[in-house]
Amino acid sequence: MGCDTPLVWIVDSAYTGELNARLGVAERLGYGYEMIPLPNGDIGAYARLLDNRYGDACRDGKPRPVILLSGTGEDTIGPIADIKALFQGRLLNVYLASILPDELDLRLQEYDLVASPQLSGANVVTTVGVVHKMTDRLLDHAFHRHKDLFVDVARPLVCLLLGGNTRYCFGFNEGYARGLGRRVASIVASLKGSLVVTNSRRTPKEALAALLDEVAVPDRSFFDWQQIDPDVYPSLLAHSDVFVATGDSVSMCSEASYTGKPLLVDMRDCTTEIYHRNIIGTLIAYGAAKPLSDTFHTWTYTPPDPTGAVVAAIHERLVEK
Repeated sequence: MGCDTPLVWIVDSAYTGELNARLGVAERLGYGYEMIPLPNGDIGAYARLLDNRYGDACRDGKPRPVILLSGTGEDTIGPIADIKALFQGRLLNVYLASILPDELDLRLQEYDLVASPQLSGANVVTTVGVVHKMTDRLLDHAFHRHKDLFVDVARPLVCLLLGGNTRYCFGFNEGYARGLGRRVASIVASLKGSLVVTNSRRTPKEALAALLDEVAVPDRSFFDWQQIDPDVYPSLLAHSDVFVATGDSVSMCSEASYTGKPLLVDMRDCTTEIYHRNIIGTLIAYGAAKPLSDTFHTWTYTPPDPTGAVVAAIHERLVEK
């Protein structure tokens, strides 16, 4: 592909975790990026749209390589693969798979790179956890911006990261939440620390209320994801000493593991699907996480960096082409 500055295009997504994975890779690449829409079913019209975008970016007539970042969330594997011929060897097609489709699409073999914790192969970057947006710089910025929120908390600070119900698992109910709350409260009490809780868009309101009722420890804070500054979430990651997460959110678990701090994951069958448990299993095998139990003993590990692994592989492919 030569040494010209690549164009980086991100296929849009309605799913926060999927979009953050693509943004995380694009920001680490450092070339800038542009959002492009999802394919609309008319591959000819979509190809013309991208061709026009490419022409606008190369008005000097000098060809530039294109890095196209797509992934799970929407059914785009075939349409994105179809446009590769349009760019005559200048397109690097990268697919970020936080989860795999129910039936694996064989057209993934046509992609230059596939990032997945569940696959291996010649064109696959097998990651520990899933790709995410966290970086040392982002965590450091968030740490300093919101450090006043954590000045007087008792240490260690335990951070509870809540997901919610999924496509096929609806067990994140009040009974589950109360049980989880009691286990977390017991751990916090044994450590003589404090607790901060945050939710996600999938957390049921009734379950959240039940959990907060159970974790009425002396030093407890709650941050509602819908009402806080976006920088507060990474500041929670930066300031916390221990994490407890529900295993249905592989993105939050992967982000927490990037801090290098102990991560306990609740992986009960009632709230997790098999692919959740498989992905969290890569974090456990690596040493970044342990299954949630009633006791806690600290440990250390070198943080996994799935995003960095993908970025390094992209740079290698650019040189090869």
